[in-house]
Amino acid sequence: MKRLCPLLLLFWVSMFSLVQAGDYQLTLGQGLDVCEACKQNLERMTAHPACERDYSVRLDLEPPAWKPFDVADHIDAMEQVLYFLAAGSESAGFPLLDESQSEDGMRRISTKEEPWAYWAQVDINNDGKLEPVLKLHSTLCRARNDGSIGRAYSAPLVVLTDNLSGIDSELTNLVLQNPHQDGRAAGDTNYQLYGVFKFKGATYFDRWDDAGSGDQAERFTLSIYESTGDTTRKLCRLKELRASRWFPGLPCASRQCQTAKPLPAHYIP
Repeated sequence: MKRLCPLLLLFWVSMFSLVQAGDYQLTLGQGLDVCEACKQNLERMTAHPACERDYSVRLDLEPPAWKPFDVADHIDAMEQVLYFLAAGSESAGFPLLDESQSEDGMRRISTKEEPWAYWAQVDINNDGKLEPVLKLHSTLCRARNDGSIGRAYSAPLVVLTDNLSGIDSELTNLVLQNPHQDGRAAGDTNYQLYGVFKFKGATYFDRWDDAGSGDQAERFTLSIYESTGDTTRKLCRLKELRASRWFPGLPCASRQCQTAKPLPAHYIP
């Protein structure tokens, strides 16, 4: 009996991992090393990859060394970032807020217990030069399965200037592979959740589409991109199989959930 208990525990842990892990199909990039590694990485994850993704060093996947971004010391830069994500421009300042209100809002955000803005030095376009990349963390994504949230969520990547004073718009445009570019704001990343990693020395970034594109082929997919110089290529697309949870615009599985409302005039972490 004493030997049986550890075996039962091991069996239970194994079953739990199997239940949590997802099934994914490569619909683009079959045979490419980075695509196959990302597929294995997804299949090993025990938490859903939409909000945050782990990158296994055993598969030669390496995440950046993210650290909290000091919002209070970079208010002007954060205003540019948030305005860009709302309006597609890096012009600082929200149109409905005066300067004092905007700065006060930035300071309140910076005092949250859990940091929502992180940054790291990343060679985002593989030119041998490190750039400061900012990643915004959306706590709303944690409620993605119940469908009851009242606001859209996203987790974009934005490239800053070397002195952290604002946005590097050219490099940011390389990263934001937003499927909605038909008249909407360039920074509109509703239900798009980005990550970045290195694989065998090269930098890649990925985008989870949580039904924000409206394209059935893109719904519940992870796309992997590589930027070289001023060009970005989509290398891989992994489709989640048997996805049955709630997604934007339709009732959730329990038929008791509210659909999400559009993103407000400014980004809400």
